[in-house]
Amino acid sequence: AGVVSFEDSLFEERGGGMDRFKKILVAASPGHLEPLTLRTAVSLADANDAQLTVLDVVAPLPPWRKKVNVEGRIIDVEAALLQDREERLRREVENTRGSQETEVTVTVGEPCLEVIRHVLARGHDLVMVGEPEVDTAALPQPSSGVMHLLRKCPTPVWVMHPSLVGELRVLALVDPDPSDPVRDGLNDLVLELATSLARRVDGELHVGHAWTMAGEATLRTSPIVELPGRIVDVMVRDTEAFHRDQLSALAARHRLDELGASIHMVSGEPDSVLPRLADRLDIGLIVMGTVGRTGLRGLIMGNTAETILRSVRCSVLAVKPQGFVSPVKVRRGSP
Repeated sequence: AGVVSFEDSLFEERGGGMDRFKKILVAASPGHLEPLTLRTAVSLADANDAQLTVLDVVAPLPPWRKKVNVEGRIIDVEAALLQDREERLRREVENTRGSQETEVTVTVGEPCLEVIRHVLARGHDLVMVGEPEVDTAALPQPSSGVMHLLRKCPTPVWVMHPSLVGELRVLALVDPDPSDPVRDGLNDLVLELATSLARRVDGELHVGHAWTMAGEATLRTSPIVELPGRIVDVMVRDTEAFHRDQLSALAARHRLDELGASIHMVSGEPDSVLPRLADRLDIGLIVMGTVGRTGLRGLIMGNTAETILRSVRCSVLAVKPQGFVSPVKVRRGSP
């Protein structure tokens, strides 16, 4: 399969889902603005009539290098470097978007923290970040900064792997749980965004859910429990039926049959079977939630979600549940 970019569709469809994003922030890595990410952000901003901001965060210079005295003249080295970087970014943005207004900001600090502070201070509702191109034979590993962003940013974060966009196939990862309304609300958001994206790019929509029966291996082998195998088989079938019913209810709520979505319920631990599912289907973009448990302030990402993020080759749009509170705080005096 050839590499296909999601932005080629120009995000023409309207009506829910991705239309919610009205203040988009593109986070550039120091010295680099990934072109595919910028083009996709421009297409989405234009389709949504949204504000677009490009933010670059560079590491501070040591105090003794920030300003130098040359023949009695004080040179502000850090300010000059920031100005140069901002002008380069502006040219890249203008070459992509033309004369339409786009805010370009370059600041100093820790990239992950400054991006999140910018989101909190300015009310951005989507962060887009591009990872460097990698050898397609290797499994791409999110940088530590991107992982921190995925853990702590309160808004959806779209991480793009430019060389691995793949076919126009979107995979929504869900985990229906009627006992947890917050998690079920997260499932609804994941499906809303995945459905909207699949429509916009005229691509295939897939929905994935992994299930297991807790303790099955122990029940089958423990000399203490001593349950007959046929009883465990019945328990496994009942567990599978429960998960299938919950997934069917979620699918019916979102009319996935009418949308032609393919639903995949796979047996096994989600952190191992779901990445294999994405690889087998040649998925271009995964939409998933990143918080495994709810109700704890500052809990940022479940182990399962983090393992999946480190195990897939495609781009990922990661979302948080409603009410998630970032542990990062805005500095006093921020705009």
